[in-house]
Amino acid sequence: MNFTKISTDKLYFLCNKYQWYTGGDTFQYELLFNECRNGAPIDRLATFIYVCSRGYSEKEILEILKKECHYND
Repeated sequence: MNFTKISTDKLYFLCNKYQWYTGGDTFQYELLFNECRNGAPIDRLATFIYVCSRGYSEKEILEILKKECHYND
């Protein structure tokens, strides 16, 4: 797993920018942000987003998160 920090504000911005998580309910949305606050790896966040989103593969979401977070392996 790859670890990186992403703020909840940045994650919220990205969800709006890319129209992610539109299929999730408030409980699922809160789980995503709790994971983010607890420092979950971006691989895990990408999986959460993928499950509740349409139009992006899990790999595409992970690549966008890496790019937007200026992440390097």
